[in-house]
Amino acid sequence: MRKGCFLTVIVGLTLTLIIVFYIINFHGEDLLEAGKDKLVEFAQESIENDISKLEDNKYVDSLKIVIGDYFSNIEHLDVAEELKRIEELSDGIEVIFLDSKIDSVEFDFITNILVKHGQREEN
Repeated sequence: MRKGCFLTVIVGLTLTLIIVFYIINFHGEDLLEAGKDKLVEFAQESIENDISKLEDNKYVDSLKIVIGDYFSNIEHLDVAEELKRIEELSDGIEVIFLDSKIDSVEFDFITNILVKHGQREEN
C-alpha cells in the first residue's frame, strides 16, 4: 500500500468518526425519536402475536384489550421511559407464554404491572 493511500484512508476514517460523533451528540435524540415509533410498533406486534397463540378464554380477550389500551397511552412518554416500560411488560408477559394458558393470577400480575406504570405517571 502506498503512503498516499494509507494517509487517505486514515484521514477518511477520522473524518467519518468525527461526523458520526457529531451527529450522535447533537442529533442523537432526534434519531432515537424517529425510530421510537418503529420500536414500539414492533414490540406491540410481537406481544399481540404471542397473545394470539394463547388458549382462548375470557382472560385472553381482556388481556388483548388491556394491552391495546397500554400501547395507545404510552406514546406521550420520552423514548427511554417508553422502552423501559415495554421491556418490563414484555418480561412479565413472557412468564405467561411458557404454558400457553392465562389464568386470573397471571392476568392480575400483568394488570398490576400496568397499574404500577399508571401510578408513576400520576406522581
